[in-house]
Amino acid sequence: MSRETELERALGECARAVRDALGAERRATWAQLYVSGDAYDEKTLEGAGKRVRELLGGDVALVGAVVRASVGGEGVTGEGVTLTAASMPGTKTWTFRAKTSSLPALDGDGSWLELGRSVMSGDTVAVTAFADASFENVDQLLERLHTAMPNSVTVGGVVDEGSVMFLNDDIVRREAVALLVQGDFEMNAHVLHGAKPIGPVMNLTNARDGLVLELDDTPAHPLLLETLEQLPARAKSLPVMLGLGSNDAKGGPYVCRDILAVGDTGGVELAHSKWNLREGMPVQLHIRDSSWASEEASRAIEKCVSSTGLNDGAAGVGATMFSCGNGNLMHASNFRERAPGTALGGAYLRSEIAPLAQGRASSVLSHTSAIGIYRKRD
Repeated sequence: MSRETELERALGECARAVRDALGAERRATWAQLYVSGDAYDEKTLEGAGKRVRELLGGDVALVGAVVRASVGGEGVTGEGVTLTAASMPGTKTWTFRAKTSSLPALDGDGSWLELGRSVMSGDTVAVTAFADASFENVDQLLERLHTAMPNSVTVGGVVDEGSVMFLNDDIVRREAVALLVQGDFEMNAHVLHGAKPIGPVMNLTNARDGLVLELDDTPAHPLLLETLEQLPARAKSLPVMLGLGSNDAKGGPYVCRDILAVGDTGGVELAHSKWNLREGMPVQLHIRDSSWASEEASRAIEKCVSSTGLNDGAAGVGATMFSCGNGNLMHASNFRERAPGTALGGAYLRSEIAPLAQGRASSVLSHTSAIGIYRKRD
C-alpha cells in the first residue's frame, strides 16, 4: 500500500513491497492494482498497469480498477494505491475484456476449450472479474463463465460507471475485464451478508422484463407493503431489499436486490434483476440491519477461517476481499485479526461478485463482503 500523492512514486513503493515480500527467488504470476481517491489524474492512470508490470516483470498478468477504497498490507485506504500479487509456479494465466455478456476471445493463445477441459484434470480456475455499472447482464456473463468452466470460482465486483479498469498494459471503461488463473490449487469463496431476512418466504408467480409483478399470485407491491406493516417498528425504519432465492427448493441463500421503483400495476423494479428473475423462485424481504450484519460477519469470518485452516497458520495461503463501498470498512481488519498470517488485498466497490454456494455460478451481490481464499493443495 502507498499513500504517495505522485502516482509513479506510489506504484514504485507498492512494487518494491511486493518484490520484498515474494523474495528474490520468486516472481509474481499475477497482480491486482487498485487506485482510490482524487490525487491521481486520468492521464497518469493510463500507463499505471504497464508501469506495474515493468516493475514486477513484464509477463505478469494484471487486473484492477479505480475503486472507492482499497485493501493492502497496512489496512484500508480511500486515498492511495494498493498492489496485491502472488507467485504461483505451475499455473497458467489468461485475461479478457468483454463488451457484451457473450464469452469473448481470451488474450494470448488460450482457448475456452482448454479451460473447460481443465475440470477433468482436477485443476481449479480462479477468476477475478470487474464490470462497469453500465454493463448489461453481468450475471449472464458470470453464468456463462461457470458453464464453460464448472471448476471455476469468480470473485470481484462492479465499479462506478465510467471508472478506469486495468487489464495488463491497457485501461478499459464501460466493459468487463477478468483475470483467470488455472492450476493445481484450491480457491474457496465466502460471503459476509449485510442484509437480514425478514417476513415470510414467498413465491415469484409473475415476472416480466425485470419487474416482479406478482408474489403468491398477488400484486407484488401491495403484498410487500402488507408484509412490512406486520414488522416491528425498528425493522420498518431500516432500508428494505428483496432477496431472490438461489436455491429453488429451499429458498436461501438469497441474492439481495435494491428496490428501484414501483409500477402503475403494482409491479416492483429491482436493480440487476432482468437475468435473475424466474417464475417459481422463492423471494423474501431483507433489511439492512447494521447490528445484525456485524454479528453475522463475525460468524462468517470465523467459519471462513476455521474451514480453510487459516487459524492454523497454513502456509501458501492468501486472500482477496471485495466489499460494498457503502458497507462495513471493518471487515478487512476483522479478517486480519482472525487470520493474522494471511496476506489480504482487495477493494471496496459499487457491488460485489461471488458465488453464494459452493459449486454455483457467481452473481452480482449488494451490501456484502466477498472473500476469496487461495491455498496450496494438501
